[in-house]
Amino acid sequence: MNAIRASLVAQRARHLGPRMLSSSSTAPRRPDRTRASPQGNIGPSVLSAHQVFAPLAKNRPVFKISKPITVIREPQQFYRDLLHGIKHARRRICLSSLYIGSDETQLISALDRALEQNPALQLCVLLDCLRGTRTDATGMSSAALLSPLVARFGAERVQVAMYHTPALSGLSKQAWPQRYNEAFGLQHIKAYVFDDEVIVSGANLSRDYFTNRQDRYMRIPDRQFTDYFAGLIATISQFSFRVLADDRASRYRLQMAPSVADPTREPRAFIREANERMAEFLQRAELEHAVEAGAVSEHDTLAIPTVQMRQLGITQDEAHMAEFFDLVNTFARSHGCRSLMASAYFNFSDQYKRSVLDSASRWDLLVASPQANGFYTAKGISQFIPDMYSIIEHEFVRAASARARGDISIEEYARAGWTFHGKGVWCYLNQKLPQLTMIGSPNYGYRSIYRDLEAQVTVILGSAQLQTDIHQEALGLLSHSKIVSQDELQQRARGSPLWLHGLKPFIMKKM
Repeated sequence: MNAIRASLVAQRARHLGPRMLSSSSTAPRRPDRTRASPQGNIGPSVLSAHQVFAPLAKNRPVFKISKPITVIREPQQFYRDLLHGIKHARRRICLSSLYIGSDETQLISALDRALEQNPALQLCVLLDCLRGTRTDATGMSSAALLSPLVARFGAERVQVAMYHTPALSGLSKQAWPQRYNEAFGLQHIKAYVFDDEVIVSGANLSRDYFTNRQDRYMRIPDRQFTDYFAGLIATISQFSFRVLADDRASRYRLQMAPSVADPTREPRAFIREANERMAEFLQRAELEHAVEAGAVSEHDTLAIPTVQMRQLGITQDEAHMAEFFDLVNTFARSHGCRSLMASAYFNFSDQYKRSVLDSASRWDLLVASPQANGFYTAKGISQFIPDMYSIIEHEFVRAASARARGDISIEEYARAGWTFHGKGVWCYLNQKLPQLTMIGSPNYGYRSIYRDLEAQVTVILGSAQLQTDIHQEALGLLSHSKIVSQDELQQRARGSPLWLHGLKPFIMKKM
């Protein structure tokens, strides 16, 4: 038994071994990274992760997490945890998502029961207005699904907010149909608050995310940290449309607070007001949750939340990521480093691709295979989106090969009957277990930086158990992945329609 277990552990550990970009269509062998000497390694570093990443904690709110953090591995468990949180919440439930699936009646019923059984319970829901009002074949939408809760329990107890991008206003809003109008910008933050704990994720609230769409999920039980996310959701809700019950056939109506400009009519005034509210929230959070360097030990787990809202003039996460890449590069030049970055789509922004190519760290990039891409079974032009990502992958592999970066590889998640929506970062410095992870809503693409509202959390791991859990999470994802070769990507690119290459700049900025 022990021999079998050791063999399985060794086999899975190879998934984090150094990869070589191969021109062969056969995936290269995976060397064991636990035995390999990282490029530029001059021996173990005497610096702790807290020292290496200390600059990330400056000018940002920082939370010491004393209670154990739970890493949720499967979507079914994520759904069970959501239902458990709803059932046992006594004071507040705050749900921030892109949308709620129009057929999620069980989830709505659970919220209804919780509100009925706990008169003191408050519910706030933040969704995107464009996605949340998009109707399905039956005419149902997220807004229509939630409006009965507003009607039954009142707008004081049930607050449903719909954020609307200021980039779609006036005649443009009238011209662009549902679904396609979502390219202009979305509320993309995923955080689920139940009293004093929050689940930070990249998953939305719909059936596939509860069954066979793989994402990441982390449950963090900390009052102050949870207050931050509840406050973030409340602040965005202040400059969002409210869903109010309506007796007409539409079942709901949207209303903006009288003190806030309508983003569809006065986008400039809206941006100014939203920026002021967000800047005030972030400044207050930074002042209230600053951590002195001397007050932190290497055994402390630190959570650093960052947000990105470039359309509103907020670029906190963009600056945070640039600093992270710089810190990793500096450390890797002296001590060696290996890092894993995941996204649902191979559509990393130009700055992030440059940062990876210029970095002294080894990098593995984990993305969905064409079959595990959510657009694989789509109709119309959307069915070609997986092909577009293969074209972009091929261009990146060629760029890495031209730089002789054999320590950069692309992994594709391929699990029969599943799609992949995971995103985040695992940083190993020069150790066998990760010392840092990032988790949240950004896909690290153009949209994440320039169009959508995003939030992620950087966790500096002080607990050996948490390091092990995060490492096992990475291995679990990689166990369903395979290295994709340059030849394979070239074949895919050649098999794509020529007109698709011409649409690449547009799709890269819209998807």
